[in-house]
Parts: sequence; structure tokens; C-alpha cells
Amino acid sequence: MAQVLKEEIRNRILNAAEEVFYEKDYRSAKLTDIADEANIPVALIYTYFKNKEKLFDAIVDSIYLNIGSAIYEEEALDQGTASERFYEVGEKYIHELLKERKRLIILMDKSSGTRHERAKHELIAQMQKHIDISLKRQAKEKYDPMLAHILASNFTEGLLEIARHYQSKEWAENMLKLMAQCYYTGVESL
Repeated sequence: MAQVLKEEIRNRILNAAEEVFYEKDYRSAKLTDIADEANIPVALIYTYFKNKEKLFDAIVDSIYLNIGSAIYEEEALDQGTASERFYEVGEKYIHELLKERKRLIILMDKSSGTRHERAKHELIAQMQKHIDISLKRQAKEKYDPMLAHILASNFTEGLLEIARHYQSKEWAENMLKLMAQCYYTGVESL
């Protein structure tokens, strides 16, 4: 019974931290704000998390796992066009990311002052490598590496715009489908 209570309090802290970091950002958020949102004494947060930075890490770490898994799994596919590999593997991971859209936005837009403050740049770099691999697999000619960077930046920002302006699951799925269709139609024309 005591373990359930502990897990319930930890979850309240995490949920409150997600809301506060989302409304503010890492630097502006105070542990007292999080404690107030969780309806607990601020000292109780330290029972579960060493400091604000460790609490922030707990909020955003799942996003890293999701992105890395998607890219690895998609690149492991030997067959198919870029869009076929995306629809077979990558799309489901992006839908999972969108379920955690607040955490994604916290990581990408609200992490200044943490070890994660370059997360968006790192994601773009990962996507750039991924796109470069895809272009080498299927493009008929060699392209300037800047093309992969531009495509990675645009795709990343498009995904973040869907997360930032999220209206419903159906809306997000439709916007992702349309964005991917435009993106892959362009890439596969090369």
C-alpha cells in the first residue's frame, strides 16, 4: 500500500512539472510552482528528485528514446522507398511523439539552461544523417549536403508546429499525413 502511495505522489510531481515546464520553461519554472501544482510541500519533491534538473530530465528522457528508436528501426529496413519505410516504421513513432507533445515541446522549445538546450539542433542533425542515408539509397545523383540539412530542418519544424498547434488526434494524424505526403513526394522526385 505504501509503494502505491509513493508512485502516486511521484506521478503527481511529474504531471505537475510537465504542466509548469510547458507553461513557462526550465529557467522560469520554480520548484514551488511545481509543488503548488501537485498540491504537495516543496520538500517532498526532493524525496523523489535530487533537484530541478533531474526532474526536468525525467520529463524529457522518454522523447530521446522514441526518436532514436524510430530512426534506427527505419534505417534497418533494406527495402522500399523512403516513404514506404516511413509509413512502415517511422509514422507510428511520430504518433507516439505527438501523444507526448507537451514533453516534446518542453524538450525542443523550453530547455534553455539545461543539458538539453541543443536538443532541437541535435534532432535536426540526426534527421540530416537519416535523410542523407535515404538520399544515397535512392537518389539518382549526388546532392549538396545542405539539401539534407534543409529537409531535416523543415521536417523537424513541421512536426513541432503540429505539436504546438495540436487540436485533436485526428487533426494531428491528418496534418502529419499531409506533411509527409508533401515531403516524400519531393524527396522521391530526386
